[in-house]
Amino acid sequence: MLGKANVTDLLKKVLKASKADETEAVLMAEDSYLTRFANSTIHQNVSEHNQNLLVRAVLGRKIGCASTNRVDTASVKEVVKRALEIAKRQKENPEFKGLPKSAKAKAVNNYVPATAKFSPRDRAEAVKKITERARKSKLSAFGAFTTGTSEVGVANSHGTLAYNLATDAYCNTVVMSDTGSGYAHAASRDARRVNTARMAETACQKALDSRNPVDLPAGEYEVVLEPAAVADMLGFLAWMGFSATAYQEGRSFLCGKLGQKVMGENITIVDDAYHIKGYSFPFDFEGVPKKKLVLIEKGVAKNIVYDSFTAGKEGRESTGHALAAPMNYPLPMHQRLLPGKSTVREMIASIKRGVLVTRFHYTNVLEPMRVVITGMTRDGTFLIEDGKVTKPVRNFRFTQSVLDALSCVSLIGKDAVLVGEETMYGARFATGIVAPALKIDKFNFTGVTQF
Repeated sequence: MLGKANVTDLLKKVLKASKADETEAVLMAEDSYLTRFANSTIHQNVSEHNQNLLVRAVLGRKIGCASTNRVDTASVKEVVKRALEIAKRQKENPEFKGLPKSAKAKAVNNYVPATAKFSPRDRAEAVKKITERARKSKLSAFGAFTTGTSEVGVANSHGTLAYNLATDAYCNTVVMSDTGSGYAHAASRDARRVNTARMAETACQKALDSRNPVDLPAGEYEVVLEPAAVADMLGFLAWMGFSATAYQEGRSFLCGKLGQKVMGENITIVDDAYHIKGYSFPFDFEGVPKKKLVLIEKGVAKNIVYDSFTAGKEGRESTGHALAAPMNYPLPMHQRLLPGKSTVREMIASIKRGVLVTRFHYTNVLEPMRVVITGMTRDGTFLIEDGKVTKPVRNFRFTQSVLDALSCVSLIGKDAVLVGEETMYGARFATGIVAPALKIDKFNFTGVTQF
């Protein structure tokens, strides 16, 4: 990695080289490592060492952005020059109120030396626990284990200077039998906390239990959603409603509903960048300090998230949720649904006839204003009868409003887990949602698959 001193020096060089009225420099650097496996055999080990320098130059209210992954002196001057030239050719943006002023972010230690030192052999030994468990049961395991270190530095001409060094690890696996499959995942800043033995047991048992699925007609059922499925739904709330951009453009489910009840009283969702179970991070991509923000409190819509651009349109201050320019689309990246008091076993025991869902697959939005999504269940879908899981069922297609689903939650799991987003493509920046399992009294399955 470049190190704090080198990153700081580089960002200052950008500011010094710029003749713009306002300038922002963002550096993202990474050392990424990835081990893939298929048919219970490791088939790929790759690494990437890269950095990306993004410059935002402002002339009056004209904005230009340019980037490079070369950070020598000549390249720095060139990318600054390109950002300025782009700004000169833009139209004035009357809604732009300037880059954010300087503020100091809370110090957060996201760096775990053991993760940074995690070797290909270490990943292979971790993956071996999955593949050997699969072979033992005559199953095939597929998946990936990625570890890495990332640096983010942000500086602007108003005195902002922020830096954070972070490690992260993420593993997922799909284990397949002849007619069934199972899934498991784990994520942490500390690679040693990614328990692949536990993952192996979970995924292999689901693969065995889901063999020879039976037909169950589409319809409305009580369901138990495991955390991966819950996190999928929460992700759509972030994109479809909690962003100030969606709200200001009139396409958020929260339009006209702030301060009103929009889901069940037992649902509280916060964006908490400092929670111990999540991928903590102290500032956004404008260097604005993050803070815990309540989005939904006991079912009532409380807040949306802002970056400096969307905040300026309303005379507000940024809430610390900016993405890297030129994206003027603030986003909560640390959602957490507050846990309840139930276990998954207790949820299952409370159901006369329903469905247990491991995760969703290929989910997409149908109706943003009600957050209606569609997708399929996958890798472990089971029938619940008289409080017990009795048999596997063929996967369903579902069409369901997330708002309606979260309005009829009767039980919430007491154990929330970090559901990480895959960091195998694009710049490395770990994100995830901390979610518990949920028992939902009404969930709409609209079709049945052939597998």
